This record gives sequence, structure tokens and C-alpha cells, in this order.
Amino acid sequence: MPIESYLFITVAVATSLLFVLLNPQTLGAGQIAVMSVVVAVLGLPHGALDPLMAHRLGLYHGPLSLLLFFIGYSTLSALIVGLWLLTPVASLVGFLVISAAHFGSDWNSKRPAAIRIFTGLALLSLPAIRDAEQVAQLYVILSGPDAEIVASWQAAAGPVFLVAMLMAAAIASRTRLYEGVELFMAATLALTTPPLVFFTVYFCLLHSARHLREGFATERDALRRPAGRALFGGAALAPVLVAVMLLLGDAPAVLDQRLLKIVFIGLAALTVPHMVVVTIGARAARRARAAA
Repeated sequence: MPIESYLFITVAVATSLLFVLLNPQTLGAGQIAVMSVVVAVLGLPHGALDPLMAHRLGLYHGPLSLLLFFIGYSTLSALIVGLWLLTPVASLVGFLVISAAHFGSDWNSKRPAAIRIFTGLALLSLPAIRDAEQVAQLYVILSGPDAEIVASWQAAAGPVFLVAMLMAAAIASRTRLYEGVELFMAATLALTTPPLVFFTVYFCLLHSARHLREGFATERDALRRPAGRALFGGAALAPVLVAVMLLLGDAPAVLDQRLLKIVFIGLAALTVPHMVVVTIGARAARRARAAA
């Protein structure tokens, strides 16, 4: 079982028990701010290996093409932010669907894509079963008052998605028992803890940790070179530094909401180009296996 599985399952069990047995009060602004920072520091940089992956895939070969790669990557991210500002609710829905496809790929990687997408949709919808009002509040912060309807949709479809997630766990267990346990604990965590707590634990300790572990293993040769380490370090620090600059001067009263918007809209902006690189890499891997 991978190390991130032990980490996630252990923390998920402890966190679920904490909220079930002690029933802590509603999260305050300071706690929300801390979790937003944790997501920014531990979660956002998991796409920092994209430049190294892109080089291995032949998407650039020298300084000029590397510059063009970064321009394309940054332009796509900026377009996502602009689209969110123009059509916030539609962008939120699109982000949830894209994230579902991305997160669902953490399990059942060799099963049909529909299973992975349904798993991802379930993962993001189950928190609305526990507390649709709190999910709606988060969506309103991100996309305005019209976004409340999205949480209502998720709460209504939640029971169906719960069944789908448990079925996905059973399917995953046939080949990798730990994947089934992860899915079961993810469902338990989503149903027993506040939405932001659930997302922070899952995203940072399982999803991001898994991508970083697998990425370090795949790109270990590039990371041995100073240029590779510099690329990774710069790409990892960039989103955190941008978030810090955007936050300078904000009043403490709005800091938690400002943090949430920056972190999650920033996550959307980075997820799309990250998925483009990951998809190209997955296709290259399938072609390599087929040719072997």
C-alpha cells in the first residue's frame, strides 16, 4: 500500500472520529483561513512537475520552446480566471465536472472512464448530503448567490452518488484492496466532517501526495539535474507567491473569504492546463504499452 494511503486513511479515521464524538463547533474564520493556506501550500504545487513531464513528452526542447510552453500554460490559466469572472456559476459547474474527472482517476485507473467520472462526481457531491447549507455558502463565496442551486443539485443526487461510490470501492477492491479502503474512508470523511475539512484532508494528503510521489518517481532523472530542480521549485512556489501578493492589504474580516476565492479559483485555473499535460502523458503511456 502506498505511503499516502496510510497517511490519508489514518488522518481520515482520526478526523471522522473527532467530529462524530466531539462535534466541534462551526469552523471560524481563522480555521477556514488556515485550511485555505494548507491547500495552497500542500495542494496547489502538485502540478509543479508539469514542466518536467512536458519536456519528457517532447512538448518543448530548448529555452525558447520552454518559454512558449509557459506562455501557453499561463494563458490558459488566465483564460479560466477570466471566464470565471464573466460566468461564475457556469464556471463553477465546469470546474466541478473537470475536477470530478481528474479526482476520479485516483482509483480504478484501468476501468472504464465512466466509473472514474462517477466516482469523482460522488466525491464532490457527498459533502452536500451532510451539510448542503455550508456547501452552498462556499459556492456563494466563489460564484455569487446564484450558485446555491448547485449545492441543491448535489444534495438531491447525493444518495445516488453514494451508492455509485460504494460500488466503485467494491470494484476497486478486486484488484487493489487499498483503493477500496480509500474510497470508503473518503465517503465516511465526506459524510462526517465539514466540507472544507473533508476537501483539505483528501486533496492534500491523498490526491496531491499521490501525484507528487508518482511524479517524483517518473521524473527522477530530470530532478537530478539543477535545471530540473529549478523548474520544479519555481513552478511549486509560483502559485503560493501569487496568492500571497493578492492577499496583501486585505482586512482580517474578509481574509477568509478572500483566501477561499483565491485558492479555489486559482485551483481551477491550474487544474485545466495540468489536466492537458496529464492527458497527453496518459495517452503517451498507453501508446507505449500498446507498442510493447
